[in-house]
Amino acid sequence: MKVVKPTTLTAAMLVSTDAAETYSAWNAATAYVLDDIVLRTTTERLYQRLVAGTTATAPESDTTNWLDIAPSNKWAMFDGEISTATTKSTSLTVVLKPGYVNSLALFGLVGSNLAVTVRDALAGNIVYTLSQDLDGTIIADWYQYFFEPVVQLAEVVLTDLPPYGDAHITVVLTGTGTVECGICLAGTFYTLGDTQYGASVGIIDYSRKETDAFGVTTFVRRAYSKRMSAKLMLDNVQMNKVQRVLADLRATPCAWIGADDVTYAPLQVYGFYKDFSIDVAYPTMSYCALEVEGLTN
Repeated sequence: MKVVKPTTLTAAMLVSTDAAETYSAWNAATAYVLDDIVLRTTTERLYQRLVAGTTATAPESDTTNWLDIAPSNKWAMFDGEISTATTKSTSLTVVLKPGYVNSLALFGLVGSNLAVTVRDALAGNIVYTLSQDLDGTIIADWYQYFFEPVVQLAEVVLTDLPPYGDAHITVVLTGTGTVECGICLAGTFYTLGDTQYGASVGIIDYSRKETDAFGVTTFVRRAYSKRMSAKLMLDNVQMNKVQRVLADLRATPCAWIGADDVTYAPLQVYGFYKDFSIDVAYPTMSYCALEVEGLTN
């Protein structure tokens, strides 16, 4: 089990992005009508007009006339929520300068290919490259080979990036239609222990299912979040480190990697741990029980 502790991304660390914005920037002199939506570049947020009119106060400071509704398109992939995604037609390119990191986690991906390149400086030498096919279809027989629909591989977590102080990470997501990225997280990974067989994964479904007096059931499909329960084995000499790492990550959304093997991709969760406990089971080995709840997709 590994966990990627995120580096807080600032506007200065986002070197460039080709994600376009749909809404115009707020202008103090413009008379807005009810439900108009504007972009504030200083906060990278979208605001919706609650009352028609003109006000000189910036939307983020005027809750009477404006409602904060979402991040900007370019910042959506960095806002910590999978449910808000950066989108672009056919290809999205982002360049980051996050400082010393050794990991990159991407969740909520929609596209056909992901390419990651790391340079040791802006326009410097290439020190890392990866090209990942995002077709997650599992083929078991000839019928599935020809007729099984493509299954989107929505999570990619890399824990082998070379750490450079001036590293520039280029992420390119391509596809035949609109591509999306819900979370792009750069940070440092920590090994917590060896995930034992018996780990469980599932989802928490927020959809509504209601049956009326006549037995007719209606469904309202809503978001869901992943959850994972795992038992880890670790050396006792690592117990203090694991306890301190987990204590430091309380109430912090992170990327959790139950296993590096793509076969166990469901064990990759972006979310927070609800609870953990360490059982000193043997003179040299201990067990750690960990409960992780993902953020909504």
